[in-house]
Amino acid sequence: MKILLCSQSDILRDALALALEAAGHEVAGAVDAHQLAPFVDGAGALIVDEQHARRCIALLRDAGFAGRALLAGDAPAEELAPVAQEAGADGALPLAPPEDLARRFARAVGGKRRVLIVDDSEIAARLLEAELVQAGFAIDYAPDAETATSLVLKRATRPDLVLLDVNMPNVSGPQFCRFLKRNDSFRAIKVVLCSGENREKVAALAGECGADGYILKDEFLGKWIVENS
Repeated sequence: MKILLCSQSDILRDALALALEAAGHEVAGAVDAHQLAPFVDGAGALIVDEQHARRCIALLRDAGFAGRALLAGDAPAEELAPVAQEAGADGALPLAPPEDLARRFARAVGGKRRVLIVDDSEIAARLLEAELVQAGFAIDYAPDAETATSLVLKRATRPDLVLLDVNMPNVSGPQFCRFLKRNDSFRAIKVVLCSGENREKVAALAGECGADGYILKDEFLGKWIVENS
């Protein structure tokens, strides 16, 4: 996606450009909206700081910008939202934590939420995938913790939620969950254990490893994820 950045802060523009370009986006940044006007053709998003948001958004809309305008700031999303609305922005983009900036941007512009299914049974994983795709999620699949780690480490494929089988060879689901929860770079990722074991056992495992929840494979899987992600 072609993204316009408008901010007088060189540090902010450089940080945003670095994160978004690493995720495959094309970025054009400037200190003033007039400098960005020649680049509005084909731009899908505008990111602007609070200080100049109203003026920048209005000017670029007049210049033909038809994408989604986002207000960037250090505050949480719930605090930025009313400020963004007042400035005429379509949404807000919290800047922290920086490790998940590209993923939050994708959410803010309407991108699909990404679920990583980690299960050594490909048949079970594909059944889960079919249900979640119908619910509007983007799906990645890993047959083991090693493959899952490679996907989580890349910003472009870092999931919003990991749907994690309990019983897997080498590294079990609870072990991989502990790895994710102990790493500050992954603290925004939700982890849900998914198992065919009895409810009491899975619930206990989820509590021990710090998972955000659990579901049983024979239950309606998509419903829990839609309601909790």
